[in-house]
Amino acid sequence: MIRLITFDFWDTLVTDSALNLRAQRSLRVAAIRRALEAAGMAATDGLAEDVHERSGARLAEQYWSRNRDPRTEEQLRIVLDTAGPGTAARLAPAAFAEALEAYISPVLAHPPELSPGAAHAVRELAARGVALGIVSNTGRTPGLILRRVLERHGLLPYFAAISYSDEVGVRKPDAQIFHATLAQAGVPAEEAVHIGDNPDADVAGARAIGMRAAHYTAGVRAPAASADLIVADLARLPTEVFRIASPAAGG
Repeated sequence: MIRLITFDFWDTLVTDSALNLRAQRSLRVAAIRRALEAAGMAATDGLAEDVHERSGARLAEQYWSRNRDPRTEEQLRIVLDTAGPGTAARLAPAAFAEALEAYISPVLAHPPELSPGAAHAVRELAARGVALGIVSNTGRTPGLILRRVLERHGLLPYFAAISYSDEVGVRKPDAQIFHATLAQAGVPAEEAVHIGDNPDADVAGARAIGMRAAHYTAGVRAPAASADLIVADLARLPTEVFRIASPAAGG
């Protein structure tokens, strides 16, 4: 029995363009420059660019490469303190709040598109009585904003169990983020399927805790050999997912 299907967000439910990513980055760099100026620094575009790049490497080393994630406020402190220790602390609370909003929201100005077939899959599965969830890693854009993206597309109400890594504190493939979602839904792992584009984070991560895993290839990615189901077209997910015969082997 399949009672719960969880989706990855990026490159599964939504797809972003290179043009969008560049525009989002430009807005975020501009937000960093304004925040540095508010902290009393003589900031330039070059400095803000440097801080953006070096803070990304720092976040990857300290958190993301270890399957961990800081809260959004802590991420911004790390970013600003990359320009110099104590930079974030020099911002008044109102200025920090303004900087935070500008830092996390560029995706709303340049939103990703729904992946082909995603809206149909979500609505059809919900109509069949299957509970839906999201298990997704975040980067510079937190779950707070990604919920607003789904809301704009009219899909947020369909998801009863949502776990974004910045909110849970861990990233896929860590078991904790999957367990957190299962607990929200009240569904055991053997009655749940996770679908995502990443063979390691999504397929291996889900199967390691006993969930079944569908690999979304969009017809262009090499299929993961360990996946219980290969999905090239999300519109076919509501039909194909119920053909999975048995739970994945796992821990």
